[in-house]
Amino acid sequence: MIYGQDGSLNISFNRLLAKHELKKDSYKTYARQKYANYGMNNNIKSEEVNKRSQSQIRKDCLNNYDAYMKGYKNRYSKKKGLAKLDCYYEKKVLKRINNIFEISENMRNKKNPYNKKIYNKYIMSLVLFSIIPFFGLIIIFYFSKLNPYMQKACFSECLLKHKGDGSKSANFEKAVEDHKAEGIRLLSIDEKTFHIIEMVNDVFLWLSFSIVLLVLLYILLKIIKYARIKSGKGKMSVKDYCHFCKDLFIAK
Repeated sequence: MIYGQDGSLNISFNRLLAKHELKKDSYKTYARQKYANYGMNNNIKSEEVNKRSQSQIRKDCLNNYDAYMKGYKNRYSKKKGLAKLDCYYEKKVLKRINNIFEISENMRNKKNPYNKKIYNKYIMSLVLFSIIPFFGLIIIFYFSKLNPYMQKACFSECLLKHKGDGSKSANFEKAVEDHKAEGIRLLSIDEKTFHIIEMVNDVFLWLSFSIVLLVLLYILLKIIKYARIKSGKGKMSVKDYCHFCKDLFIAK
């Protein structure tokens, strides 16, 4: 009798234990699924937040730029002299800069040959403008001793036969033949004309270098200003401006 009672007690206890283990296992499974779903939901939410934040940043940047450009007429009416001229060209330069940045962003997002063509057009225009001063170096190089074609050449007024006796040719046509016989080229311009060309070329060289450098510096300053406008930054101290330029041009 006692054995039977003990056996029934053991059976009841085992059943209760089994039910408890089953509930415990089911709770663990539910907890795992719950936390897994929670993690997935968190990841989805974080991605959505990132997308929203990125789109919001772009929207804010556009709003800052658009707001600044909308105030152009008001700013232009208040400016005078060089400041008025700067305001006029600033609008044109900022529009070009904004177009280039928008095209480059579209090129990263999707392949569009039309966007690439416009982007290359902007870049090539800037490159061609930058090399204008180097055209002035062509004349300097052409008439220098570095050009083997000019190592043996004389100006058109030279009538010497170059035989070492000081004899001269009768006229220009004869001088051409005499110079050719000695392996010397007779140029079609005289020395006076050459000096005029040289002087004009020097003026062009220095003016073009100065203009190109000033324009490139102006564009660089407007690129910095464009970045400041889009980031919503107003007036800055010299120290803050230097830090901003460093962060802008030096990638970390």
